[in-house]
Amino acid sequence: MKRKHYTDEQEQVFLDRAHEYLAKNPDTTRGKLATYSGVSVSVLERLENDGKITLPPKLTIKEARATSPWAKGKV
Repeated sequence: MKRKHYTDEQEQVFLDRAHEYLAKNPDTTRGKLATYSGVSVSVLERLENDGKITLPPKLTIKEARATSPWAKGKV
């Protein structure tokens, strides 16, 4: 049996915050969503595997580079 790191109440708080952030910013990244929720991306992925949340798709390397201020020349 796997050990749970968070109680059900804590997981519900993470899920509520994630749903709230997704409603405000539907085109957000997984990292920003995890930061706002207060957990790591791996925790949200585990909750996604349990069917409790649907995460945005992973960014490709090209998309991730495009979001960097270095790519825009504004450093």
